[in-house]
Amino acid sequence: MFGWKLSNSLGARSKHLATFSSSCRHFISPKQLSSFTIATSRNRKLQPPNWTRSSKTHGTKLQTRPQHCSFSSSHTMATPPTNLTEAVVAAMKTLFPEELADSAWDNTGLLLGQAPLSSPEPTNESRGTVLLTNDLTAAVVDEAMEEGAKMIICYHPVIFRPLKSLTTKDPMQTLLLRLAAERVSVYCPHTAMDAASGGLNDWLCDILLGGEHQLELSRAVAQPIARPLPEGHQGAGYGRTVTLARPVALPSLLRRLSAGLGDQRYMMVALPAALRDLSGAGAGETITRVAVCAGSGADVLRDSDAQVLVTGEMAHHYALRHTQRGQAVVAVFHSNSERRYLEARLKPMLEVELETTAYGNTRVLVSKADRDPFEVVDVTHLA
Repeated sequence: MFGWKLSNSLGARSKHLATFSSSCRHFISPKQLSSFTIATSRNRKLQPPNWTRSSKTHGTKLQTRPQHCSFSSSHTMATPPTNLTEAVVAAMKTLFPEELADSAWDNTGLLLGQAPLSSPEPTNESRGTVLLTNDLTAAVVDEAMEEGAKMIICYHPVIFRPLKSLTTKDPMQTLLLRLAAERVSVYCPHTAMDAASGGLNDWLCDILLGGEHQLELSRAVAQPIARPLPEGHQGAGYGRTVTLARPVALPSLLRRLSAGLGDQRYMMVALPAALRDLSGAGAGETITRVAVCAGSGADVLRDSDAQVLVTGEMAHHYALRHTQRGQAVVAVFHSNSERRYLEARLKPMLEVELETTAYGNTRVLVSKADRDPFEVVDVTHLA
């Protein structure tokens, strides 16, 4: 991912590395693990991947060979955190710097702090609980209360626009009032997690590769961030374009996508005439370029020249435009393009970040109540 700033022992994080690297082999290659071992033992900083500007229209090229992206290790904090919220916020800022977020419209960061106690009471947060969720709903808040969570990391922002009041007339405001009353804080990374190397969009690319890492010829940022970025994050941006080393059939890509998203059975596909018959001519191995954007990717992927565009959702006229250009659009429902990342990547990454702090015993849970609001209903089976 970005640079590793290491000040902790290798043994402190070894139990997570074995599990994490075995399930995400594209994320941490054997060569990286070796480099990580050396860098850790010598208390050195592992250099970030090389990012270079590409002359092609698909944006900034990620030089992912021979070094693949990796997650960051615990950084050296200028001031040790005094509570669990501070520790988790520091970890999230290391993994997904807030400067990567699209502040022109997005709202990221700590959006609900932990209310102070009216009188000092001894607390022990070393065994606190953090709940990860894609969206904040009443069911998720109930779950947080049942699990005794003191902090929620909610991918989507719980506050988008300035509030003139905070009442129970609005469903989201009601949830925030409940959490504030229980002293539960909420952090929202959103587009910072999208843009970061090793974030949501890189995970989607890894899914499409299906474990065949040699299939990836190159990977590039679809929409680079033009403003100055923190050291080690230059060249980051939104969306990704993967060029494959050999042609792959569209049905094969769809099956890999389904498996990576949790065996999702249904997805919406807008096809150009040449690919419309997925069991016939459209099933041939013809795809060499795929672009991805988690969530709603119409703007990010608008000028992509990839043959297949993968996103969560895309409006009718945008999809129609792409099919007229000979491109296929695959939409898996908005939050379905994001949710599995919490379990597959964010949970182990956050556990490693916290492991060598005073909050290393923190339980990091992924919400079981969180779900996409849409369902596919077969009306012929209705009573």
